[in-house]
Amino acid sequence: AVVPWANRLWVITYGASNPYGSSDKLYEISSDLNVITRPESNGGTHANRLIHRESNQLFMGYYAIDSLGNVRVIPYEEMPGRITANARHLSDPEKKIYYGAMEGGFYEVGVENLDVTLLYRDASLTYNHAPQVIKDMNQKLSGTPKGWDELLGDHGKGMYSGQGVLVYSNNGERAAGKPLDTDAGSLSEWNGGQWKLIRRNQFCEVTGPGGIYGNTNPETDPIWATGWDHKSLLLGVRDHNIGWSFYRLPKASHSYDGLHGHFTEWPRIRDIGTPEKPDYLMTMHGMFWRFPQNFTASNSAGIRPRSAYLKIIGDYARWNDKIVFGTDDSPHREFDNKRLAKGNSQGPGQSNSNLWFTSIDKPDELGSTTATGSVWINEEIVAGQLSDPFLFAGWNTRCAWIQNNGRSKVDFTFEIDTNGKGDWKSYKTIPVEPGETAFVDFKPGEEGEWIRVKTNSNSTATVTFSYTG
Repeated sequence: AVVPWANRLWVITYGASNPYGSSDKLYEISSDLNVITRPESNGGTHANRLIHRESNQLFMGYYAIDSLGNVRVIPYEEMPGRITANARHLSDPEKKIYYGAMEGGFYEVGVENLDVTLLYRDASLTYNHAPQVIKDMNQKLSGTPKGWDELLGDHGKGMYSGQGVLVYSNNGERAAGKPLDTDAGSLSEWNGGQWKLIRRNQFCEVTGPGGIYGNTNPETDPIWATGWDHKSLLLGVRDHNIGWSFYRLPKASHSYDGLHGHFTEWPRIRDIGTPEKPDYLMTMHGMFWRFPQNFTASNSAGIRPRSAYLKIIGDYARWNDKIVFGTDDSPHREFDNKRLAKGNSQGPGQSNSNLWFTSIDKPDELGSTTATGSVWINEEIVAGQLSDPFLFAGWNTRCAWIQNNGRSKVDFTFEIDTNGKGDWKSYKTIPVEPGETAFVDFKPGEEGEWIRVKTNSNSTATVTFSYTG
């Protein structure tokens, strides 16, 4: 995690699985790039960050950092877990914040005294290698509900609050060797008493226009969530009137697709602009995306690919008129990425992670924006069933491929939302005989923000989009 605060850049590193602290550090970096390793460091596997306006503090990892750079620490014995996100409190946002952990642990913490209240137990409290103080805590708090019983998935990620709920994402599952269309991860929300499953897919970032400060108008501002499945990227937006809507975007790379979720740490949406000119940058599956500040279900225009990259980017921020990326360029081992095509290739044996200081323009200057994705892959489709909207704008060369695996001729009708306002118009209909395929070429002048498809009869079908910038 990287956050500009108190005239410094603050950075935390994390190890793979350290819910009880580690040798990882909190770093304070001055404008002349002098690095101070803070003596308060207690490590862990944490990527959370939140700036709390009312108390004028930055919270990241186990640390609370005031406006003068003074650091206070929450002991891991009081809040064990791999902390992945913070969020503003639903009922007492001036005095408390939430902490969410990877294995389903949830805490609320007082911003003044750093007093910790356990809401849901984290799975790390039950590990055999846990320190005795943690095992004692688990025994003492056995009546507190277990987060891992309430939520689907094994690899928690983002969290954000607004519209009366706390939204939490999970991007992985213990599913080594299973096909990529296996159920994994989840997007869920909590109303202060009960959890509700929103969608059973792998989700990462959860945020809104307010970023790491929290939304300015939490009752009405949208909440965004990014994720993926075996077909494409997923983008969710929660509207205070209509609830959740979901969209699909193409993938620049499939290298991030592991069911375990380890290869997506952490996609973000962050403002790298200025107060006068916001510029929201989204990272997901090897692509930099331009993301509209006012994205909602009724105002969904403006998402555009910027360029592709070959990195795992954990966090980023604008600092001293540059962008600072925290990158995990290679892990020391392969996790579950042991494919026959790799032969005997092994991991590098040494993790390579560091800060990347680069120009504000760099996200527009890297690789080709070529990308692919599907709305259906060999799926049973009901007549008249609309696919999720798929991003259509942003590329010069676009095409689609249709396969009809049904037993009768099917008409595939494409519809386009020309302006992102939800005003869908019929675009073209492609008849496809049973067992046949069809190629659809979209001309450069055929404009629209989103495209979707439906059929006139039941079938088993595939519809895939391929774009080149």
